[in-house]
Amino acid sequence: MESYNDKMRRELLNGELIDSVLEGQVLLDDWREDFNTYRPHQSLGYLTPVEFARRWRMENEGRVSQRVDR
Repeated sequence: MESYNDKMRRELLNGELIDSVLEGQVLLDDWREDFNTYRPHQSLGYLTPVEFARRWRMENEGRVSQRVDR
């Protein structure tokens, strides 16, 4: 979480002059979308979080459904 907050501060908040709450929400939503959808993360084997989650679900599909059935 600290790494995420540090990146957000350095890449978004320190470089923007935000004039309204709405503008801040839009900028933050755009940055978060980019961070989670398009940017590979070293800690995830250079996959995006979306791709990592998709692969994890595919690989663990059977195990997860078995746990839910119990």
